[in-house]
Amino acid sequence: MDDLLTGASSKEELRLLQQNISEILREGGFELRKWASNCAELIASISNASTNISHYIVDDKDVHALGLIWNTEGDYLTFAINLREPPVKLTKRMFLSDASTLFDPLGLLAPATINSKIWFQDIWRTKVGWDDIIPESIATKWLEHRIELKKLAHLKVKRWFGTEVAGTFTQLHVFADASERAYAAVLYARTTQSDGSIIVSLISSKTKVAPLKPTTLPRLELCAAHLAAKLVRSVLHCWSDLRYPLFAWTDSTITLAWLQAHPSRWVTFIANRVADIQEVLPPE
Repeated sequence: MDDLLTGASSKEELRLLQQNISEILREGGFELRKWASNCAELIASISNASTNISHYIVDDKDVHALGLIWNTEGDYLTFAINLREPPVKLTKRMFLSDASTLFDPLGLLAPATINSKIWFQDIWRTKVGWDDIIPESIATKWLEHRIELKKLAHLKVKRWFGTEVAGTFTQLHVFADASERAYAAVLYARTTQSDGSIIVSLISSKTKVAPLKPTTLPRLELCAAHLAAKLVRSVLHCWSDLRYPLFAWTDSTITLAWLQAHPSRWVTFIANRVADIQEVLPPE
């Protein structure tokens, strides 16, 4: 493991967390040396700690970790856009390599990255080889799109959701939707502050292209709901429990009808997904 990103709701909890992490890893022979924080008190306590281990405090306000850039001064995340000069002739292999350079583990850039997935599926439909030139129509779209991708370097995403503060109330809302080409799910935190103001923060999202074999839109909407359930499951796994009220949304009345009934009523394709969704998201 290269990096550990974590936090706490108060400075006291943060100091205790830092000490516990250091002690646990020290017992295994792992000495943590490099630290970065937006809490000046914690940085000062680490610097003044009486230990034989020399600690390195990151002075730069921009900290690179897990493929993202954390600005400790403004407490926001930005993205490293490392696109090379486009090749003269774009092959299938080059397209995949180029599209994969954008690292987005939380799906915060999904509206931009889903296009490359759709175009790569179109390349598969043409049945060109890995080192063959891709169709000019797709290459033109991608080269125009990659110019726009460089603007993502200016995108700033707040790290803190505004939760875990006395007097606040947080809800989780997950949305699922589908089209004939792709489907997606996105999870938001909606936090009401003590002064009545509301903060809506994007937590994570997932996207998938529609299968090559044509299928109906209601089934794709069900796949989107299934993707939403898997997204919620992964987030709750990180949080260990459901801390906040959770609401799941879909605009497909057919999907809602499928979810209200027992999976045994439906054919295998629908039944399997309904059963999996109901394990995470109750029908109500």
